[in-house]
Amino acid sequence: MTDLRSISRRAMLAGASALPFAPGLARAEEQQVVIATWGGDYANLLRDNVEVPVLTPQGIKVVQDIGDEDPRVAKALAQRRLPRGTDDVLCLQAVRAHELGDAGLLEPLDATKVPNLAHVLPDLRNTFYAPHIFSQQVLVYNPNTVKNPPKRLTDLLDPKYKGKVGVGDINYMYVMMACALAATGDVNKVEAPATRELAMKLNANGLRLYPSTDSIGAGLKSGEIDVGLMWKARVVMWQNAGIPVAASFQEEGTVLYISGMVVPKNAPNKAGAYRYLNAMLERGSQSRFAERMGYQPTVDNSPLEGKVAEQLSLPAGVSKFFTPDYGITGPLQSSVSEWWKKNIQHG
Repeated sequence: MTDLRSISRRAMLAGASALPFAPGLARAEEQQVVIATWGGDYANLLRDNVEVPVLTPQGIKVVQDIGDEDPRVAKALAQRRLPRGTDDVLCLQAVRAHELGDAGLLEPLDATKVPNLAHVLPDLRNTFYAPHIFSQQVLVYNPNTVKNPPKRLTDLLDPKYKGKVGVGDINYMYVMMACALAATGDVNKVEAPATRELAMKLNANGLRLYPSTDSIGAGLKSGEIDVGLMWKARVVMWQNAGIPVAASFQEEGTVLYISGMVVPKNAPNKAGAYRYLNAMLERGSQSRFAERMGYQPTVDNSPLEGKVAEQLSLPAGVSKFFTPDYGITGPLQSSVSEWWKKNIQHG
C-alpha cells in the first residue's frame, strides 16, 4: 500500500530549484522526435506545456503519433526485432509499461540521460519508466442528481443507477483493479472469481462504456450518467470546465493511477527521446499540467499553490491508497483484456 499522503505532501510543499540542464542536453540541430500518445486533452496539453515551451526552443520538432494504448503496445511488440522502430517515446499507463519492460523492450533510464529523474518522488521511481502524472481513482457523481454520494464501489449496483453508471472502456484494467479491491481486498486479484462476478454485476446494471476518458465528462454533463469511476484529476478538470461532478473516495480503498513515458530499445532517436522525458519532468511543465488537468506532479520541485493545491488536497480520513504489483498485473494484461471484451464489451 502506497503512502499517498507523503507523496502529496512532498509534491505540494517541496520547493527546490530545477536541476541545471546537463551540457549534453544543450541546443542541438533541428531533429525530430515521434511520441506515441493518446489524443484529446492529453495530446493538446503535451503540445502546449511540454513541446512548444520547452522542446521547440531546443530545435526539436515533435510529431505526435496519436492512438489508443492497446494498438500502441501491440505495435511495440510487433516491432521488437526491428533494428529501428517507428516511435521514440511511448506514453503508457504504468501497468502497460511494465508489460513491455518485463518483455525486455525498454531502454534503461538514469539521471545521466534524463537529469530531471533525480527529482522524481522516491515511491514513483523505476529503472525504465519516467512517471509523468498520477492521480487517485475515485467514484464520480453528479451532485445535482445524486444527493447521497456512493461510498463503496458496490453502491453502484443499486437499481436506482440502472443504466446510469459510466466507465472508460480504455481503463478496463483499472476498473478490474477496483473490482478486485472491493471484492477481495487485494488490488492484484484481477482474475479472481469474486472480482469477475462484481464486474459482471456492474455490467448487468446497465454499465455504459465510454471510448475515451474525455467522453465520460460529456456523459455527466448531458445527464446520460449519474455515477462512474474515474481519476480525481479529471474531476478537477471537469469542475473547472463547469461540468457538475464531485468525487467520493471508496471506503475499501483507492487505486493509484500512474501514467508516464518510456523509450523503446529500438527508438530511432534515443537522444531526442531523453530530451522529451526531461522536458516532461521540468517543474514548469509539471505545474502547468497540474493546473490545467488536475494530476499530481511526479517530481519534488514542483509545489502546488492556490486553487489547484486546494482542489487536489485529500479529504480528512482518506488514507488507504493501493498501487498494484506490476509484476503480477503486467502479465495478466492480455487475459484480462480478452475477458473484458468477451464479457463486458460484448456481454
